[in-house]
Amino acid sequence: MSRRRICYVVPSLGAGGTERQLLTLIRELSSDCEIMVVCTNSDGAWAGDARRLGKVFVLNLRGGWDPRMGSKLRKLFRIYKPDIVHSFMFGFDYTVNKAARSESVSVVISSRRQLADWKKTRHIKLQQKANRMVDAIVANSQAVADFAADQEKETVDRYTVIYNGIDSENFVSNADKGIVGKRLGVPDGKQVVGMVANYAPVKDHALFVKMASILCQRRNDIHFLLVGSGPLQDNVNRLIHSEGLTDQFTQLTTISELPDVYHLLSVKVLTSQNEGCPNVVMEAMASGTPVVASAVGGIPELIDDGVTGSLVASRDPEAFADAVEAYLNDVDKAQSVGEAAARSIRERFSVEKMIDDYRGLYAELLTSKGGG
Repeated sequence: MSRRRICYVVPSLGAGGTERQLLTLIRELSSDCEIMVVCTNSDGAWAGDARRLGKVFVLNLRGGWDPRMGSKLRKLFRIYKPDIVHSFMFGFDYTVNKAARSESVSVVISSRRQLADWKKTRHIKLQQKANRMVDAIVANSQAVADFAADQEKETVDRYTVIYNGIDSENFVSNADKGIVGKRLGVPDGKQVVGMVANYAPVKDHALFVKMASILCQRRNDIHFLLVGSGPLQDNVNRLIHSEGLTDQFTQLTTISELPDVYHLLSVKVLTSQNEGCPNVVMEAMASGTPVVASAVGGIPELIDDGVTGSLVASRDPEAFADAVEAYLNDVDKAQSVGEAAARSIRERFSVEKMIDDYRGLYAELLTSKGGG
């Protein structure tokens, strides 16, 4: 693809999964494309990285709908004349798309990256209007595409599935587990079962605690590690205390050494009630750690049950405990599943494949508009 101007619109470049994927995308495309990122609300932790790759504009709009958004976007599009506008704005696609069309942007793309069951009728109607102004809608799993098609009353072929990409080498650690455990406050001689997830209702930390309680009734060689932050953390702490598990848990709010965390874990768990295409599952798989996760959303597209990990019915703590214990009791099984998981990520969900898919989509759409 010839050197084109691509503008990404996102609320911020905070340290989240979508933002991490976007940063990976612009890093790979910046060698032969001019990159712009518009942050409608604030810049965020990764804005500095993005500025080294292209232009970053921060509109400093308030959260929720802000009537200034459209005029500010139109002004930027008029000045910088992007060839492609790709929105990651979820609820505000309509404003982005309308601004792009009013300034004659050649290609307009929106994204679906979650099972957006929070959307009310008014959101869906606005999304349907927004869809009439786009050339493509990218979903990060088939489950997300299917959900969006049903919710938005579109045919599923309206959505292009491009999976998240993981650089496997970034999640391989050869650190000494004893040293890592000591640094993170994990007791020696314990098998560590953990979850990396913000404390939000959809992640169902309460189920993780119930699973932990069941496992602690069966054995005394496990320690539990939670990594994340969020509004429900105090509630989870109270539940851990009420179950008498305070000494069996270590909690970390943020951490920069995720590869070491995955390396330390005997089993990585994700108890979510729904997911699109969770980076944390892919990262743990890339590290060679066996994963036990809810069979919801796009997770079954990542994990081949019994081969590259284990899928469990959501909201079933006994089933989670059984699946985790199966790995703790069989080191050979844990190792073979972990190796198969890492191989699957390298072969099916690499950064290179994601970038190739985006390049192909962008080139196809530009060509169809006579600008290829």
